[in-house]
Amino acid sequence: MQRSAAQLALVDRFDRSDQIVVLWKVIAMSILRSAILIAAALALSACNGSRPFVYANGSQALVNKTISVARGATAQLGFATAINPDCTHLDLQERIILTQAPGQGRFESRRETGFAYFAPNNPRSRCNTQRVPGTRQIYHANPNGAGTDSFAYDWYTTSGGVVHYVYTVNIL
Repeated sequence: MQRSAAQLALVDRFDRSDQIVVLWKVIAMSILRSAILIAAALALSACNGSRPFVYANGSQALVNKTISVARGATAQLGFATAINPDCTHLDLQERIILTQAPGQGRFESRRETGFAYFAPNNPRSRCNTQRVPGTRQIYHANPNGAGTDSFAYDWYTTSGGVVHYVYTVNIL
């Protein structure tokens, strides 16, 4: 069967239309995959708790961190501990002092047991696999929070140093 020029043009238009639909589906799937990866990255960014630093003899450090937290959610910020190489708690306690309160959430510092992180060459690194006493820092986003929040706290180490933490929080 011979097709007329008009029929061929119509078939050609439908073929291009099908190709455009397929192309849009591919683009939509790519955008969806990207959105899922971005959402996962944002969710995991709140899990990047700070690692302990050891600053002695009055030395100071400034740590700026940006995290993302969903409205009404909680983010574990870090765990500070002062332990001996045999994993027992030092008689001295680390101090955490809030220096700038969050505007759209709540900062909490509470005594509990948790897992510390010491570098492999630190004699306390064997304590990384067991719970030790310390202080956990937590941020609670308000359920109606939106946009950006910020807060700051100082960690006074038992060795005489201080770490100034400044957080920027993206509330999702």
